[in-house]
Amino acid sequence: MADPRVLVIGDLLYDLLAKADGEVVLGTDTFVPIRVAAGGSGANAAAWLASSGVETRFVGRVGDDVFGEFLNGEMERAGVEAHLAHDPSLRTGKVFVLVDGAGERTMITDRGAGEALGPNDLPEDLFGGGHLHLSGYTFSGGSRREAAAKALRLARDAGMTVSVDPSSVPLLGSIGPERFLGWTRGADLLFPNLAEGETLTGERDPDLILEKLLSHYPAVALKLGPEGAVYADGTGNPLRVPAASARAEDTTGAGDAFCAGFLAAWLDGGSPEEALRRGAGVAARAVGRVGARPGD
Repeated sequence: MADPRVLVIGDLLYDLLAKADGEVVLGTDTFVPIRVAAGGSGANAAAWLASSGVETRFVGRVGDDVFGEFLNGEMERAGVEAHLAHDPSLRTGKVFVLVDGAGERTMITDRGAGEALGPNDLPEDLFGGGHLHLSGYTFSGGSRREAAAKALRLARDAGMTVSVDPSSVPLLGSIGPERFLGWTRGADLLFPNLAEGETLTGERDPDLILEKLLSHYPAVALKLGPEGAVYADGTGNPLRVPAASARAEDTTGAGDAFCAGFLAAWLDGGSPEEALRRGAGVAARAVGRVGARPGD
């Protein structure tokens, strides 16, 4: 069995979440409750991992402000051991999340202090074993990209297994698919969704996407949203599972939850099919509630 400890490196953000009952009409007033919550793709995955019983550590950067303190407390409440750098000059990152009646979300993001995550923010003693899960947002540029490269190097030197979630189509478009593939080549697992897979390969068919990505990674779990997920590692036909049944309240964090569920089973020695089903089940929990984190 693999070492079940997981180190997640990524973004930790303060979410302002508004959910409308029907279609969102721009240019006019919409009256809905607005709630605040902890967010950020990497931190969401860490919270779902901890809720799945996995010993989880998280590295990120927040501002030296009340929002950063709130997020630190939320990570602790989620059961995640957080190692946060506090930026003296940049404010904690924030996201405005607008969710329509069908559960689809639109996000407007200010990365804030998270944009300044750097190599020196990585506690090297955390790379002593286990698994590294890396959010694709860390490759956006500057010191964040340097931190991602250092994390991959430290993980390989320590013999850790590695997974990467590409996280964002606009991100992949801005840095270029070939550069992303080159930087992350050799990671044990890649977790793209269908749109990210299309961006990385130029293919639209899931089987062709998997075929091309397997030339860069030993295994790929392709997230297909309401169509479930498919896994391939080159040893046989791709494995497919349907999405678990859930009423779509909010799709925010569903992909992060899938990664967490998959890793929880995979690191516990489960088969790829078991990992896919566990991922789909945790994703259904995320979709069935408002917000990107596990409930109380």
